[in-house]
Amino acid sequence: MKTRPEVRRSGAWQFPTPAVTEFDNGLTLWSYDLPGQYVVSATVVLPVPLTAEPVTEEGVATLAVRALDEGTLAHPGFAYAAELEAIGAQYSGWVSSAATATQLEVPAQWLPTGLTLFAEALTSPAFDPADIDRLIANRLAELTQLQASGRQLASWLIRSTIVAAGQRAARPVGGSHATVAALSAPAVRAFHDRHYGPDQAILVVAGDLSGYDLPALAETAFGDWRRPVERLTADLIQPGQPQQRLVNRPSAVQSDIRLGWFGLDRQDPRFPAFQVAAMAMGGGFSSRLNQVLRETHGWTYDVSLSNRPFQRGGYVSLAASTQTGHTRDLIDEARRLIRLDDTFTQAEVDDAIGFLVSAAPLSYATADAVAGQAVSLASHGLDHGLVNDLFRSIAEVTPETATEVWRSVIDPDQASLVVLGDGEALAEPLGLTPEPIPVL
Repeated sequence: MKTRPEVRRSGAWQFPTPAVTEFDNGLTLWSYDLPGQYVVSATVVLPVPLTAEPVTEEGVATLAVRALDEGTLAHPGFAYAAELEAIGAQYSGWVSSAATATQLEVPAQWLPTGLTLFAEALTSPAFDPADIDRLIANRLAELTQLQASGRQLASWLIRSTIVAAGQRAARPVGGSHATVAALSAPAVRAFHDRHYGPDQAILVVAGDLSGYDLPALAETAFGDWRRPVERLTADLIQPGQPQQRLVNRPSAVQSDIRLGWFGLDRQDPRFPAFQVAAMAMGGGFSSRLNQVLRETHGWTYDVSLSNRPFQRGGYVSLAASTQTGHTRDLIDEARRLIRLDDTFTQAEVDDAIGFLVSAAPLSYATADAVAGQAVSLASHGLDHGLVNDLFRSIAEVTPETATEVWRSVIDPDQASLVVLGDGEALAEPLGLTPEPIPVL
């Protein structure tokens, strides 16, 4: 007869602490050894924000990061992709208002080869004109698709409305039709030469690193990278004046609704309590917004409240879709709930804390998830120990502190509103003049 195994309470979970190595070319390594995670995530975070782009060349940063795996000087054309495919590796990259990130995911047994190929793409990309022209066409198609997608367009419109007009963060990350269409391979090459270098860059590696001397591998792959580059500090994003916008999609049968506010960054001492408050209000299925707008009234299939920090400040956005005839009702009821005339209850706060803290071990169960959080910290110039500090503070939030911070940040009368829907049907009930969909 087999004995039933003993079930023990799990120990307190901690976000892993990396081993940190600094190299003499200015590159810093954050190394997370995660036994059993056999797909390793390696990301180079460059202090190259969107504001590094010339105004007339917006989109060049996105083209540069996307073109790195299109071929290198040593492996031109499809040869570089073939090298990655041979070891099961995958490249990706993106740009934000704070930094540029380039990432390679590779099976652990091929990590040495993967890092060498990764460094090759960063240091000696080919930037073949035919490849750049194709990526330009892809980006222009993305913009056309964005304008046709109600959900995506509404989300972009609320962000561009919350952020003060004229700032880079208020315009499309990948550039507009006008700026992208004017780009070329020489412009991408010049941008890369000006800004891609190891000084102040952070290499984040997460996965099963057993058997490897990772600092030695990183030195071999990146040690000869010594290009002096121009560094720019990311602009501090400023809030715009609240606006009410009705963007016309003629004959649309539903409205995409966004309410937004300027929010908090992770260095604000109120941030932990606000995370709990945002979760209780609209971050989960049992949240107030979802229970009332979806479950009680049946006006929407999904309503969510997201809280996205910038390097300084942030933005909070409520997102919902509903039938055209329920648009005004949903907006009015959402404003009533957001006003928080009562207080958050102990049960609501406990549920929010339980989700944010108790789900963390599952949320960070993969190397990619650990690397993603580390990359976010590196991009915003934050210490790698901040995650554990944040969880400790979240666990101490009370209904009183959650209510207080919610009211201090969220004023329903100062919300920006974007409604993307049938302008003819909605103009009178909303009291707004329809505007055309903007040309991006």
